Amino acid sequence: MRKVLFTATVDSHILHFHIPFLKYFKENGYEVHVATNTDDEIPYCDKKHKICFERSPIKINNLKAIKELKKVVNEEKFDIIHTHTPMGSVVTRLASKKARKNGTRVIYTAHGFHFYKGASVKSWLIFYPVEKYLAKYTDTLITINKEDYELAKSKFSKRCKDINYVPGVGIDENKFNIKMSKEERIKFRKSLGLEEKDFVITCIARLDKNKNQGLLIEALNNLKDKYKDMHLLLVGPDEINGLYQEMTDAKNLNNNVHFTGYRSDIAQILSISDMYVSASFREGLPVNIMEAMYFSLPIVASNCRGNTDLVENNVNGFISSPTDALDFAKCIEKVYLKNDVFGKKSKELVKNYTLDKIMKDMEKIYNKKKRIMHLLSSNSFSGAENVACTIINNIKNDEDVVYCSPEGPIKEKLEKDNINYIPLKKLNYFQVKKAVGGYNPDILHAHDFKASLIAGLFSGKSKIISHIHKNDPNMSKLSIKSLLYKILSKRFYRIVGVSDSILHEYIFKKSIKEKYISVFNYIDKDEVLKKSKEYQIKENYDLFFFGRLSEEKNPIEFIEIVKKLNDKRIKCVMIGDGPLNKDCKELIKIYGLQSNIDMIGFKENPFPYIKNSKIGLMPSKYEGFGLTALESLILGKPVLNSGVGGLKEIFKDTDMICNNIDDYVRSCLLYKNCNKNDFSLLYSKYVDYNCWKKLLEQIYK
Repeated sequence: MRKVLFTATVDSHILHFHIPFLKYFKENGYEVHVATNTDDEIPYCDKKHKICFERSPIKINNLKAIKELKKVVNEEKFDIIHTHTPMGSVVTRLASKKARKNGTRVIYTAHGFHFYKGASVKSWLIFYPVEKYLAKYTDTLITINKEDYELAKSKFSKRCKDINYVPGVGIDENKFNIKMSKEERIKFRKSLGLEEKDFVITCIARLDKNKNQGLLIEALNNLKDKYKDMHLLLVGPDEINGLYQEMTDAKNLNNNVHFTGYRSDIAQILSISDMYVSASFREGLPVNIMEAMYFSLPIVASNCRGNTDLVENNVNGFISSPTDALDFAKCIEKVYLKNDVFGKKSKELVKNYTLDKIMKDMEKIYNKKKRIMHLLSSNSFSGAENVACTIINNIKNDEDVVYCSPEGPIKEKLEKDNINYIPLKKLNYFQVKKAVGGYNPDILHAHDFKASLIAGLFSGKSKIISHIHKNDPNMSKLSIKSLLYKILSKRFYRIVGVSDSILHEYIFKKSIKEKYISVFNYIDKDEVLKKSKEYQIKENYDLFFFGRLSEEKNPIEFIEIVKKLNDKRIKCVMIGDGPLNKDCKELIKIYGLQSNIDMIGFKENPFPYIKNSKIGLMPSKYEGFGLTALESLILGKPVLNSGVGGLKEIFKDTDMICNNIDDYVRSCLLYKNCNKNDFSLLYSKYVDYNCWKKLLEQIYK
């Protein structure tokens, strides 16, 4: 079962803002976990973790919290961690560094950065460097107001590629769809010390210096003589030891300012209100203003980010200075005189902030497709290119995938398979930088050494997967190549080999062991059988060579074996092209084997030739996997081979591995009269799609 973890400093944050999101994950088959510093009961939560988060960044307990949460995260292996609140998010991201390397996606919602236009130098010096540093441990950053979004895009995009703007946590319309009769309104007002005729100005927020309720008291003091029916309703717990009550008393406003303390009946309070005010110095995207707008209340709010996202001057209210009580009073007076006009506009504007709309935005983020770029050094279609195309064809409906390589014949294959393609003039740092910058991949999947070397230079921007398809002799000994790979391997997210031999033969195998995954090359058996019947050939062959005409595939030895067989009647075919094409032709001519060996070049579909042959030869000097051997086995053809790389795994319990030319000659004579062979025991593992798909999921997790 997939798992998700929500973290915040306190339970109240989860209970007030995130229950709909816990419900969403629960209904979509996730096991839901919550971590906070309290132990309240949370709806839709399967497992609760109590972590000693502290709100203050200087509390030593937060170091203990990192250790506690790290243990939970590493044991539970979450698919998604969604973190909230300033210190809760700091602790969570530091505790999840290792988990991210193992595929956990860390999402952070910033409910209002402490650094913003007009913030103190102290806030910038303390909080900005912390957020910038932690951005590299954040897979997805969600900002809830436009100012924070623009700042994050400008300052953090090099460290966190996925930055989103989602306007708040959403207003739950069901929660606020209440109707009060005239009698109920009068009765409720009286319970708060208000009369029916009073003009009620409401502010719902904890009483503290940031929420700045003192400015509201000052503003009302400027209006009380002119508008005796104005009353200020301050709803929220007192966190400054009666400071605002003392101010009210000093200004003789006790009959006009009402302190209610904490209330849970917010919908009813907003229903009996006539205007909503907020004088905060700092906000993220204030839910209290959105809720007030839902009740068609006009708004007067301070000029700070978040407030300015919601309030439009002279449309649904006014924006004023958080330090100018006289200007704030003038704005309140303007609304007082045209109350209904501004209130209607509030109801219209709040439609953009409903829970249904926010949930759709969040679903897109939660289910966002990974952007995966497959990077290859060759411009033609061969073994590694075939593997890359097979992977892409199997994930392109679930992920956003693109193929990137030097432009060439590969383009035809990609067009045929409907694979998105980014062509390069050639494979070098500058060309790849341009491609990576334009596509912005989450994962850069590089195939073989050269592409891995270049991809490693972009490890800060993307997770790098190095996919090795062949056992290079230079990797099994101390060499520049093996040393370079050892250095680069520290930057790789995953290292994938096509067989266990890739790992075992690497001289520095201990340095990559933890990142290494062996993923065999999947073969579609039905597709191979189908292609073998696509066209007919007249000739029947005794032996075939199927592979690139290059040093590692050793086509020269194939010709030597044919000569050693010393049989004038033998008929052979060589399928493939490459740098040794000319050498092979010359050697065939020298040995007088022109009538014995047909060189037919590269064939996109070679299977009819293999079907019309008896025995395959693979005298490779090194191999990664041995795909062509398995395809031949599916067609019932024995494959005599050198037993290098993945061939050793495939043929370990057979007599088809040959050590020298004489072995090949003896085995050719042994197998020449074999027909209708069943090699399913040898290839059964490699045609198991479900097994291969699970391994593939591990790569991209």
